[in-house]
Amino acid sequence: MALYRFTVTFEDYDDISRVIDIQSSQSFLELHKAILDSIKFDQKHMASFYLSNDQWRKGDEITLENMLTKEELKNPEIKKIPIMKKSFLNDFIEDPHQKFLYVYDFLEMWSFHVELTGIIMKEDPKATYPVMVRSEGVAPKQYSDKKFVVVEDEEFEDLKEGFLGEHLDVGEGVDGDTLVDGEEETEDSELGVDEQGLDDSI
Repeated sequence: MALYRFTVTFEDYDDISRVIDIQSSQSFLELHKAILDSIKFDQKHMASFYLSNDQWRKGDEITLENMLTKEELKNPEIKKIPIMKKSFLNDFIEDPHQKFLYVYDFLEMWSFHVELTGIIMKEDPKATYPVMVRSEGVAPKQYSDKKFVVVEDEEFEDLKEGFLGEHLDVGEGVDGDTLVDGEEETEDSELGVDEQGLDDSI
């Protein structure tokens, strides 16, 4: 059975790549899992493959799960998107350099270029496909360590008062009589100048 060799790269990190061999009769679901395993991402989120041209433009979609209701599935006027587990690679390969866009987690929008870079006519009888045959670069972390907290307007005002209240009333600026921390008050007489800044002795 023929094998397809796909080179997978991050859209935003083209120096990171994985090469995966998969049987031509296997499904997009198996390729989806192989890609995520190769970069150590979990499989908790939605994903889709898109047929692509040489400029990586999105074409027809192959989705992980059908989100249509039973009524919509029965409606012949609604276009049915093929799902991965029922879509087999050899049914969608039309070019020896076939390209797919693969998008995982539609909140984070991890995007990948998946390109057919070889067709192998003889498989390894000892291998279990799909299999990663080459890996270059360390994949980025799937989840950021940074945590963002949404603060309501009233909570923000409380935080602001707590931070500034010891020194200034909220809404007040620093007036001419307010000293900056560490500044000492001086008298004009100590400088020997009058109100216009001129020495009386001149």
